[in-house]
Amino acid sequence: MKLVSCLLLTVCFTGSLVGCGGASDAPVTYPVSGKVTLDGEPLPAGDIIFRDASGKAASAAGKVEDGEYSLKATAGKKLVVITATKEIPGKTVVGGAPDEPPVPAVEQYLPAEYNEKTTLEADVSDSGSNEFTFELKSK
Repeated sequence: MKLVSCLLLTVCFTGSLVGCGGASDAPVTYPVSGKVTLDGEPLPAGDIIFRDASGKAASAAGKVEDGEYSLKATAGKKLVVITATKEIPGKTVVGGAPDEPPVPAVEQYLPAEYNEKTTLEADVSDSGSNEFTFELKSK
């Protein structure tokens, strides 16, 4: 029994040393911030995503609030996706469960060139400022 206890203790201790890919395996990220305007005015609310252009690194996402955003992203060239939705007056969609009431329907109001078919890019640096301003037009 004493041998089993020692073996179990050794296995637990070794497992804590090896771990499951500690912090050193995490990708290095850098602060990214900036402004988003629509037709010269701060975008009231939305989402922003920095997608790795090569598809090798994870995406980074943040909220746009009153035209400003901040997040952490890996270095390199990024495709930037910005979305913003608004309620469609008089339209609702059924909730997920039968007893849930309908909720207001929403629609994406930014042009596709800023989200589904983004043309926006940013190059996140491992040194220096990573401040990016995106001046969007509603068409």
